[in-house]
Amino acid sequence: MQSPAKENGYYIVLAPSQECRLDESSLAEAASSLRLKVTELNRIINFAQPLPLTRMATLNEATTIANTLRALGIESMTVPNEDLHLGVAPKKIRALELTDSSLIAIPVGGTAGISARWDDVILLVAGRLLSNRMEVEERRRRGRNQTVDTRQLSSDESVIDLYTKTDEVNWRTNASSFDFSCLGSTKSVTAFANFTRLIKLLRERATNAQFDESYVQLRQALAIVWPLGQETKKGEWRRSRAGKFNMATVTRTDNEAQFTRYSRLRQYLRLRELEDGR
Repeated sequence: MQSPAKENGYYIVLAPSQECRLDESSLAEAASSLRLKVTELNRIINFAQPLPLTRMATLNEATTIANTLRALGIESMTVPNEDLHLGVAPKKIRALELTDSSLIAIPVGGTAGISARWDDVILLVAGRLLSNRMEVEERRRRGRNQTVDTRQLSSDESVIDLYTKTDEVNWRTNASSFDFSCLGSTKSVTAFANFTRLIKLLRERATNAQFDESYVQLRQALAIVWPLGQETKKGEWRRSRAGKFNMATVTRTDNEAQFTRYSRLRQYLRLRELEDGR
């Protein structure tokens, strides 16, 4: 499987703020063209948000699909995968220093700050990063594998991406690894309260920035085109304390790649708005 960074192709994205009122025949034809179930297409359309409908390998294929959808009453836009800059990881931020005119971000694993003026901040995208790790331990017995133990670990943390005019990738703040000292006297004892206050502070200072907190409610619709990441690894057979041979299979599922795609799509749309003077 190709990594997101190496994927070519073009996303067909539902045009923003569009209300589609299709009859059953048009809806079925549109779903067939997109290779979606009617229920899946309905789910995407009902949100009336710029969500991905499908990914095509070439621009010609994308243009053909877009024209077909337009004839059926669905306006869309074509977004090149490369314009989402998925090959460049977010800049993870562990602390912020704030002044009246600018903010300085201290990256994770570094000491040199990166700075931006408040009026250069154009977008804030809030969401949640969810991960699940399932470990299944098996024992070989009479030529068959028998499950002897199952362990599961889940995590859920708040995250916010910040975009500036001059940087093609985002600054990412994870609630679990951020130093909230920038909140000063308003700093609380819980990460949840601190993260809520941090978002409020950023929104108050970055007056030119759009704020998007729709990701959580859109996750299921996004998964139709951008499924959750999943990785399964099998270990080697090892002798247990009982003298038997056991093997563990670990399956990890997370939504970080999906959230990053959504976040970068929002950046792409925001930059288009600014280019159009909106």
